[in-house]
Amino acid sequence: MILYIERSSRGGCSRESIFGGFTMKKVTLLFLLSFFFGATLCVFSSSSQEKKGTKNIALPEKYKKWLEEEVIYIISDNEKEVFKSLRTDEERENFINIFWKRRDPTPETPFNEYREEHYRRIEYANKNYFEGKAGWRTDRGRVYIMFGPPDFMETNPGGGRGFVFGEQAPTSEFPSEIWVYRNIPGLKARIGRVEFTFVNYYSAGSYQLASNPALANALRNVSLPARYAGYNDMPVDSQGPQTPASAAAKGQQMFENPMEQLTLLAELTKSRGEVLEELERSTRLRKLKGIVETKESVSNLSFFSKENYLMGSGNLTYIPISIEVAAKDLGFNKVEDTYNGMVNFYIEVKDENSTVYQGSDRLEMNLREETYRRRLTDYYQYTRSFSLKPGEYFIHIVVWDEFNGKVGYIDRKISVPPFSSKEFGLSEIILARDIKVLEPQEEKVVIDSKDVPALKSLEEKGMKVPEKIQVSEDQAGPFVFGNLEINPNTLAEYMRNSELIFFYQIYNPTYDEGLNMAKLLIEHQIWKDNKFVATIDQPQEAQIPIAQKMIGLNSGARYDLSKFEPGKYTLLVRVKDIFSGKSQEKKVDFKVK
Repeated sequence: MILYIERSSRGGCSRESIFGGFTMKKVTLLFLLSFFFGATLCVFSSSSQEKKGTKNIALPEKYKKWLEEEVIYIISDNEKEVFKSLRTDEERENFINIFWKRRDPTPETPFNEYREEHYRRIEYANKNYFEGKAGWRTDRGRVYIMFGPPDFMETNPGGGRGFVFGEQAPTSEFPSEIWVYRNIPGLKARIGRVEFTFVNYYSAGSYQLASNPALANALRNVSLPARYAGYNDMPVDSQGPQTPASAAAKGQQMFENPMEQLTLLAELTKSRGEVLEELERSTRLRKLKGIVETKESVSNLSFFSKENYLMGSGNLTYIPISIEVAAKDLGFNKVEDTYNGMVNFYIEVKDENSTVYQGSDRLEMNLREETYRRRLTDYYQYTRSFSLKPGEYFIHIVVWDEFNGKVGYIDRKISVPPFSSKEFGLSEIILARDIKVLEPQEEKVVIDSKDVPALKSLEEKGMKVPEKIQVSEDQAGPFVFGNLEINPNTLAEYMRNSELIFFYQIYNPTYDEGLNMAKLLIEHQIWKDNKFVATIDQPQEAQIPIAQKMIGLNSGARYDLSKFEPGKYTLLVRVKDIFSGKSQEKKVDFKVK
């Protein structure tokens, strides 16, 4: 039963060619309410419930308002996606409770100072910054809600000359406000003091955040001499009239570097939820890195990990890794009607000279009573991916349960194989619990460049800025290949009444330009103790049209294991490139329980 699935066509439905009657069906998966940061958390259970789709779940108005108005500036993208996927009001209320508890500076008390201050800021913004639209929607309202009251604030409601540019300023100005923050938590240290300038352009009543204080100049769009008409004090020195260009030449910085403005803007416009996650990740990374560096001898938390090797971009090898921990080995704290767990993962890869990769994540589990009772048969899975040059490395993996204090530690050598961009070859075989065919999604947003204030400064510098900007979001995960999403079986174990499911890629088959196709002879066999046991269908010839030519072809199959006795088996994949005569084969062991 051989599967070959093409990558989905742009804007259309996914296309698939199926050989030998292969059909895609879901294996049991239960997804828990969780916060996750650049990671995937799956719970594999023996329950008979199927995973339900979460597409197009309509939020009740109460929760839509909470998501899109009340916490819009403080919720992270990860939290937002989790909240949108929830199906019941009970799950949403549980999420909201956890959302605020996570931010509570004094979780041991019943009063949540963060939550109260946040809603106070919203109320203040709505009362004081209404501009024909709700105060929380305005620039001043957004800054106030995100960062609180400024340390210093100056206003120039009449647009008096000299407010922004100082007493010697020769030009008139729009009404404006300057807010100064001596320190904003979560910003990079190099940024330090931050000033926000809000300008009421043409006294229209709407204060807009200016990317450059120079935008407060009411006459910036007229010729230089005209800016001083009626003032009779155009600045003159021994070199002649002092223009912005001459001031800059003398080292008097009048405008910030446009790229620095964009960098600062990117930092300041981050959701406070994103900043919170970055701070947590930084603290967690230091703590977990300390465990690696001290090489703790006590390792009392068992877990399983598996790296897979596939062709990456350039000369790199793509390495998705999965880690699984038995739920029965983890500690949970009961809070009201839920059981909370917290597990940290740290991965570090070193070559002979230095660290070439490191990453950490925290996974928070929040289980209801029924799910908690089923945990004895559940495994929690964490997935990550990175790319490395072929060669020898040492990989360090730490799994730390915060609630029971247990730590699991692995330190081993790995050999990263090379993949030729021209030679016929196979990837490693990935054993799976399920393979899902994804629907094509185009998460693209088109916005006018004029709606991005920071880009105005680029235009003023004479740099070309497109009229519209297209923003797209890549939602591919570590085990997503084309239109296939793989749920890896890290343990390489299957129950006797289940199916063996596997995936691999075929690289660089030979295309005959006369026949406009490539031909592959594919065999899948199962062996035990060096004895042939079964063939997954008969060897079949796959024909790939040259129009669908690509470096990597996705392939795999599934096979019923109900007649297999418990024990250890070997899956053999053999692929022959008919036109070149070359053959490649890969093996992987698995167990039937």
